[in-house]
Amino acid sequence: DFEFYNVNGKYYDVEVVQQWLEKVLGEPMPATVDSSAIAGVIDLLRTQGSFALSVRYALCLTLPSSKVEAEPTVPYPTIQEYEEIAKTFEMTLNNLLDTNSNIEGGGKNTLEGISSGAEARTLFTFMVEESLREKMKVVGVKQKSSVLGLGRLAKFVSFDLEDAEWSNFIKSTVDAFFDNDLLHSTRLFLQDAKGSFGLMVASTLDAHRQVCFAARGQTLSIAFYPRKGIVCYGSEQAAVKAGLNYENPGGNVVMSSSNDGIGGGEGDNAVRLDLDDLGGEICLLDWGYGGDDDAATLPSVSPPNRNLKVEKLMNNIVSVVLLHQSQNTSDKLLSRRLTLLENNEFIKPLLDDCADPVLADIRDIPRVCKQIQDDWRDVGLNRMTAWNLANCITARMKAIVDGKIKPHGGHVDILVTGCEVSLWVAEQFVSDLQKCFPRLFVKAVSSNKLLGLFGQELAMPATGFPYSQKSMDIKDPIVIIVSHSGGTFGPLACSNLLQSFSTSIFTVTSEWDTQIGKQLRSMYSDDLLSSRIFSTEVGVRPAEPCSVSVVATHQLLTNIFEHICVTIISDPHFTKASGSIVTERDLQVLERCNQDNIKALEEIVGVDRNGNELHEKRSETERELRAAGDLWADHILENTKAYIMSFIYVFGTVTSGFPLISGLAKAFGLTGAEGFFYIIRFFDAAIYFWLPQINITILRLFQRRNLRHRMVGRTVVVGDIPWVAQSAEAFLSKIFACSYSIAGLNVLSGNPSDHLVHRHTHRVVRGSLLVCGRPDGRLPALTSLEASTCLSVNQASSIQSMGGTCESITIGHNKSKLPLSDNAIYLKSHRPLFLSEKILDNIDAHEDLVQQRNVKLKKEEERQKMNILSRTASYITETAIGRRGDGGFLELSLSRSRQAKTARSSASLLGAYVNLERDARKKRTQSKDAQQAERVSNVIDAMVKDRQGIENTRRVYNGMDLDGDGVISLEEFIAAYQKTDVDISKEHLQQLFEEADINDTGTLSFDGFLKVARMPNLLAELSTKNRDSRGLVQVQASKERYFGEELRKHSQPGVNSMGMSQSQHFSME
Repeated sequence: DFEFYNVNGKYYDVEVVQQWLEKVLGEPMPATVDSSAIAGVIDLLRTQGSFALSVRYALCLTLPSSKVEAEPTVPYPTIQEYEEIAKTFEMTLNNLLDTNSNIEGGGKNTLEGISSGAEARTLFTFMVEESLREKMKVVGVKQKSSVLGLGRLAKFVSFDLEDAEWSNFIKSTVDAFFDNDLLHSTRLFLQDAKGSFGLMVASTLDAHRQVCFAARGQTLSIAFYPRKGIVCYGSEQAAVKAGLNYENPGGNVVMSSSNDGIGGGEGDNAVRLDLDDLGGEICLLDWGYGGDDDAATLPSVSPPNRNLKVEKLMNNIVSVVLLHQSQNTSDKLLSRRLTLLENNEFIKPLLDDCADPVLADIRDIPRVCKQIQDDWRDVGLNRMTAWNLANCITARMKAIVDGKIKPHGGHVDILVTGCEVSLWVAEQFVSDLQKCFPRLFVKAVSSNKLLGLFGQELAMPATGFPYSQKSMDIKDPIVIIVSHSGGTFGPLACSNLLQSFSTSIFTVTSEWDTQIGKQLRSMYSDDLLSSRIFSTEVGVRPAEPCSVSVVATHQLLTNIFEHICVTIISDPHFTKASGSIVTERDLQVLERCNQDNIKALEEIVGVDRNGNELHEKRSETERELRAAGDLWADHILENTKAYIMSFIYVFGTVTSGFPLISGLAKAFGLTGAEGFFYIIRFFDAAIYFWLPQINITILRLFQRRNLRHRMVGRTVVVGDIPWVAQSAEAFLSKIFACSYSIAGLNVLSGNPSDHLVHRHTHRVVRGSLLVCGRPDGRLPALTSLEASTCLSVNQASSIQSMGGTCESITIGHNKSKLPLSDNAIYLKSHRPLFLSEKILDNIDAHEDLVQQRNVKLKKEEERQKMNILSRTASYITETAIGRRGDGGFLELSLSRSRQAKTARSSASLLGAYVNLERDARKKRTQSKDAQQAERVSNVIDAMVKDRQGIENTRRVYNGMDLDGDGVISLEEFIAAYQKTDVDISKEHLQQLFEEADINDTGTLSFDGFLKVARMPNLLAELSTKNRDSRGLVQVQASKERYFGEELRKHSQPGVNSMGMSQSQHFSME
């Protein structure tokens, strides 16, 4: 990204530089790209060994009058004129080499001696200056142009003896002749150029032995493969690992392992060098052989850079010279900067080539998700990073509790950033985290917006977003950078930028070895105890459409979400300060669904977690999805197939001379009749004109597809929650990115519960394709959301023309098909039912039994049927309502699967849950009325019982007060409870104690203990644990047969089950 170039303290933009280079070099600009301009400047700078090129360099860039002009007022000399001027320099140098030196020890002068000796170079400069002056005196001014080429030079340089400009010009020419080699030329370019660069610089003058690499603002990596004799370079770290998968046709160059190289006895292993793109770094590789006999003995660099250390790689064959632009760069040894690519457990090789990388990625999803889950339950890199994240969260929460951090509107506690798909997944992560802790400030901001606001000399406003330098208080927030590749420009630049704002930066990426990971390892200690890298271990995926990378990122963020929640709610002070809504039981439900989700993924992709194809019975979902995809593929490809059919028809009929109608007429002997000639030709012309439409109709009839669809390009609209819809849109559009227009499609997306109707339904035509994710409305928390989604699909499908409309498909867990949709794909559930689902399912199961009984009763006589129906109605009332009469308990089946055979529509589910909620409220009201009407005697009985209960509690309290001081300490409280249940953890008992200790005295009075004793869900809450048997912080998956089983078990008598199910709404979301 070449933006400006500095000449004499003034910056010129690249467009002017490009035009100027054409005049200076005398060559037309090969292309308008930045790299061509860089090549032109390097051509001007690389002058070592050529006096003609050195004169040109000194004239164009070193004079006080040097400037960049698109149209120079004075034409520059031609290359022939430069060569004429250079002859004087060459003759003087030859004369100096032929004479004995009186400098530094005498003897013959050598080229290296003149180059590296300051006095010898000064003498040579003086001799050139005197030689040119002598020739100027002998030759007249009129002859200067033709003989010396000085006529043009005089227009740029003053020949006045008292003017130092002439002497400086000669000195600059001589210095350029000796100094401007490949390394120094690259150094001069980066010194004066403005922009971000990742360069490989080569020249025909040095191609036999040298190449230069430079990085500033853009990444660049170089990999060395000693055994294979290969050096790979690229802007992506993963790209240079290509040598790991490459086999030399003739075998390896080095067969035996040498112990004298980098790596302590593993000198033949491949290594990688990552250049410092933040401070700016240049790397010169010199392999020291070529056309020159003494090339191997020549120094790698010119005198200005001789102070740089020369190191050896590739079994001492290649010399490496590193030059840092930044003064703040540490002088770390090269051996410590190299990353071992072979025999390194943290380095993942590239995947082997396959015929269909997109399909391979999709089939790898169950294995990857299971691997992430298993890795999270083990002690590894992710767990070490999670431990560090928990420490940062704890420190942040302590600062909030202690009042060191004052929350306000622009305050940011956790900042999550990324680009494109990674950002969309991260936005859902932030949304969930903010819901759990409403008093914390959690934000997801695009990396590009952060760079625009805080990474530019002139801030770029985030128009349309509430972000600015003043509105965002990012003082040491916890930062999570989400980037699958770990090398995308925006997130990578943010990993550098945010180091000045935060000391707690983490990244979620595809592997340990990424550019962002490298930056964080340089910021923190490079040992695993300081790890800041969460890795999905997916590695580089060459397929452009994102599938497994998105799923893996979502899976890992789910584990991180659980870990953050556990860290905060484990401390009651943190819980209060964050306004926590989430409970440990919610996390248990989430973890159970997380683990059961692997089975669902297997059925969707048709491959199990071990990579084996599923049995036919389990792959029904995958086959149904493929069938829907095949149908839509036929829709999209029909124009292409019709084009091929038209091509065959036109070429066949025109070549043979027999169009369809004419051929039939001739076959039936009708060509002789004069009246039929024009009729036959008319119908043949009509066929030619409407041939594409005819062929499309034939295809639709043959494939049994809808005939009413428009015969135009197709549009696919994806409807779902934002991150799913956007990711699916990106996936599908990238699949068709390289397709021909005749086989392409337009992809749109929207949220069906928000703006899909407003954004896209006015564009619905016959043949539009709509696929919509359908929320699980069987959960009361999502019932209204499903109804809204179904309404959007019905609205889109009701826009009709000529009896046709869009072709819509819904995908979800509800078996009920919308009346206007074309297809409903059912995804099987593998999680336990929630309490509300269980209640409704039992009611539906009873109704199913009644319906079956009614069918049998219809066979009996009318009189008997009427009597039986009367008794059946009474039975229904007793089972559906009467079972809830005593204590509010339903006798729920413990089966995990659904008992009801019929599927409810979204509207039916909504009505059923509304009725159940209304009944629950009515029963609570009746209960209150009954209590008010209770007889005085019952009130007295209740008071007596309550008094007895208090006295019993008093006896328990006195038994726990071992020291008899009238209050219970934390130690006495824990010891007493653990006598009755050894499985209860100290952390939960401490949390319970602190909740009852309102005054923060560290002790419990009798009133506080009475409050604890009356907590209805005490045992249920205490049974929840946050650590596994090894002591790792781990959310334990719920083992309930249905979600809410423990809740009902420990609830007080009289509590309605539907009322209890409301506490599960957050888990359902």
